[in-house]
Amino acid sequence: MNKKTAELLNAQVNKELYSAYLYLGISKFFSRQNLPGFASWYKVQAEEEQEHAMKIYDYLLDEGEDVELSEIAAVKFIPKDALEAVKEADRHEHYITAEIEKIMDAAVKAKDYRTQLFLNWFITEQAEEEKNSGDMCAKVEILGNSAKDLWHLDRELSSRK
Repeated sequence: MNKKTAELLNAQVNKELYSAYLYLGISKFFSRQNLPGFASWYKVQAEEEQEHAMKIYDYLLDEGEDVELSEIAAVKFIPKDALEAVKEADRHEHYITAEIEKIMDAAVKAKDYRTQLFLNWFITEQAEEEKNSGDMCAKVEILGNSAKDLWHLDRELSSRK
């Protein structure tokens, strides 16, 4: 694996862990809004982001690369309402997609076929993440921001494990 690809993968471990922090913050917001289904959905999302970080972590180690565990930035985002929360999650998923694509570009340039194959899973995963976050935005935009209006969606979201 070339140095640039390894550096980008290392940085992505941190970005995935930050994603988990962000989703825990969004989960906390929804808990405080008495929307436990939303809170649970974003908590599960946080767990998925941790899994993504570990998948990259394991790949780097399996490839004989070092893993640099750098500081995870504090989450400074505090949503004012449900729509702002879900829109931030959607914006973040698009950011993560762009970061994964940068790593893929580096792997293609380096003719690192194993890393390209490894990253294919993340490319597919990000397509799903963007669809889910976009769908969530659309639903919340339709329903509005009152807890009463969001209650039925909240019940639906509580089924995600």
